[in-house]
Amino acid sequence: MNTVVLSGVANFRRAFLVNLAASTSGIVMRFALSLLLARLLQPAELGLYALGLAVFSVAQLLRDAGVSAYMQREPDLTPARFSACLGLLASTTLAGTLALWLLAEPLAGQFDQPGLAQLLHVLSLGLLLSPFTAAMTGLQLRSLAAAPIAFAARIGMLSQAGVALLLSANGWGALGLAWAQVTTVLVWSVVYVLVQTEGRNWWPSWRGWGGVLRFGLGTTLVGLVNGFNGVLPDLLLSQFGSARQVGLLGRASAAVGLLQAVVGHALGFGALPVLASQHARGQPLEPVLRRATALLTGLGWPLLALTVIYREPLVHLLYGPAWMDCTPAVLPLALAAALGQVFAQLGYALAAVGRPALAAWPTGVTLAARIGLGLALVDGGLASFAWALCAAACAALPLQLWLAARHLGQPPRALLAAVGGSALATLAAVAVPWMLAPLAWLAALRWARHPLLDEALQLLARRRGRRV
Repeated sequence: MNTVVLSGVANFRRAFLVNLAASTSGIVMRFALSLLLARLLQPAELGLYALGLAVFSVAQLLRDAGVSAYMQREPDLTPARFSACLGLLASTTLAGTLALWLLAEPLAGQFDQPGLAQLLHVLSLGLLLSPFTAAMTGLQLRSLAAAPIAFAARIGMLSQAGVALLLSANGWGALGLAWAQVTTVLVWSVVYVLVQTEGRNWWPSWRGWGGVLRFGLGTTLVGLVNGFNGVLPDLLLSQFGSARQVGLLGRASAAVGLLQAVVGHALGFGALPVLASQHARGQPLEPVLRRATALLTGLGWPLLALTVIYREPLVHLLYGPAWMDCTPAVLPLALAAALGQVFAQLGYALAAVGRPALAAWPTGVTLAARIGLGLALVDGGLASFAWALCAAACAALPLQLWLAARHLGQPPRALLAAVGGSALATLAAVAVPWMLAPLAWLAALRWARHPLLDEALQLLARRRGRRV
């Protein structure tokens, strides 16, 4: 029994490290691509693509229908159940592709963006090609096979970057980015055909959908709330403002969210089974959640603060003078991101204690607040819209605090204890010139006995041990 447990822990650790390396390199590659595209495309072109991708993302969520999550958690994924998953995916894909194609023209008129229709027509081809990659990704996640996912993602990202840069340099604009997205899906499919090792029957079935749908409908509802909340800023800003402002918001969000994307993705990988195991053993989740929150904010908050202070030279360096109008959005977006880091593990923890649907409530409050505050506060400018997004993030804070205290045993004082050292390290980093910020940050971590410093020292000791 102990051998099995130790083997499972070792497998998870290897998968986590592979996923961390892959997510870090992938996000760095995407960030580098965004820097190059910012020099080749205008804000309005990137904004149009962001709008098209937002619509496409909603279609993807509906297409999945919870099938991927079902394949990951179903204890006995028999051939019949797997075939039912494939049949459901095939059907939702055909329906989603047809809907996206037919709604392209009406949506282009609704958003007053004539180029959106052709963009959605191209992206719909990517949706049509995606069922196989969705099924394969679900199978790989089921077995914690991070290496094939990382390999497919790396090859797909390189293909996307090559096509996007080539077409953008030749004047294709947003349409070139759409074809690059389709290329990514196609390449992922080819790679998965080459690396798949499971001898499964890939013939879809139109029977046995009941169990998949019963699980998938709830998962899809939560995913839709989360997904729609993610794309809502682009959809709203395209209505209140312009495609150019959507592009500017995307650059400001990219400058603010680079670290959060890397660390958040890494902490999310495997978080649910780890927390669920902790809960199943009758052990409290609060110490684990406190440490995770401290680690994320201890690194994230100082970098967010430095991003705000040096936002103008940073944007100029990264994107060039054409994007300087995005700087007013950096401060409110950074404040919202800082708050999000405090509750980054909330959804995983609620699922671990058997209450996954509760995670949709804070997102729903944020979603409603974004719509209401967007209508009330936005004056047509980018800054007012970004502050509306920040206020919407704050609107969910009381509910998040109540859920953490009521269901996870993490009262507000525990959260304050988790972020106290991080706040001190942030103040130390911004109180000195930027050249001295790392030293001041480390000194504050040491003085506060922050767990982030312990993690860094342990990692350094392990590296030295391997060299010896």
